[in-house]
Amino acid sequence: MIENIFSTVTDPGAWSAVLRELIACTNSRSARLLVMNADATRVVSSIKENLDDNYHRQYTEYYVNACPWRPELQQKPPGRLYSTYLHFSCSQSDFLRSEFYNDWAGPQDIHHGVCGTIYRDSGRTVQLLVQRTGGQGHYTEQDTAYINHFVPHLHHAFQLSGQVADRCARAEAVALAAESETLPYFLLDNSLRVIHCNPGAEELLGVDTPLIFRDGHIGVADEVCNQRLQRLLKDCLAAAESRAFQTTGGSLDVPRTDGARLQLLVRPIHPDIPALTAKPAGYVVVYLYDPEAGIAVDPECLRRLYSLSEAELRVSIAMLATADPAEVAKRCFISLHTVRSHLKAIFAKTGSNSQADLMKRLLTGPARRR
Repeated sequence: MIENIFSTVTDPGAWSAVLRELIACTNSRSARLLVMNADATRVVSSIKENLDDNYHRQYTEYYVNACPWRPELQQKPPGRLYSTYLHFSCSQSDFLRSEFYNDWAGPQDIHHGVCGTIYRDSGRTVQLLVQRTGGQGHYTEQDTAYINHFVPHLHHAFQLSGQVADRCARAEAVALAAESETLPYFLLDNSLRVIHCNPGAEELLGVDTPLIFRDGHIGVADEVCNQRLQRLLKDCLAAAESRAFQTTGGSLDVPRTDGARLQLLVRPIHPDIPALTAKPAGYVVVYLYDPEAGIAVDPECLRRLYSLSEAELRVSIAMLATADPAEVAKRCFISLHTVRSHLKAIFAKTGSNSQADLMKRLLTGPARRR
């Protein structure tokens, strides 16, 4: 059992084997492992053994908070499991009259259980629940003590697996940010601190730049632009942590002391990590583009690649010089409404969802001049 528990550190799929062995060695009917939010009011992910899929879905979506032991379990110290027959104020007769039993537990012949919090950190609570039928009898003090013998190992395994998953998520975030090394970039973690940058970004730190860094956080000298940047960073981080894949970030023109402008392209990064063993990892990448460095793409290649009209091509090229649609309108001698119409068509043809997404495609795609 202990060997199987620690194999979950690198193989989250091994939790199924742990639950099966726990069921077998405790003469139980079924078992569930619930990864919940910090307040233990919502199931984020779960693994179950010997439970019908439909009944389990009903439990995670509704009955988890209808269980008569749930309020009292919230108050019990973590680090051990408790017998529902011995350690809760809800009597067995009251349980048998509850909605939870009549609509969910009873149809599955679930009469007894042990449950408790085996791991908790700042973002999640992990609970283990093991059940018996009426014929198998309740969990005695001896039964509960036997199961609690494994709880420290379960806690340690979750702690280690979270550390491993965090490192894997960070490595994947770096790889995603560096999909194309053509743009300088800074990678920010879930506290919006810079944790990585490529050589191009390092070079920018040594020249006259509007970027400022305080305690590892990135900002810009212009106060209005900095407020917009901080909002954009927070929005992208929220999108990354909630897995809002439709959110692709935004772009920002930042004034420099020489009168020129630096473009910041801000995007969320969503590393693919096992939801069972780690908190959702959110990262944000800030790409830097200097329009003064010259046109970065081949216009004819860009036109052929995405079947752009001449007007759409002019707007696309103008976007490389400024992220402000109003400024694009001035450069192209067209109205702001026309710019937005062209952008809508350009987004559709390039498969982009935002200006930041479009800029990333233009500056790192096949049309970029090498």
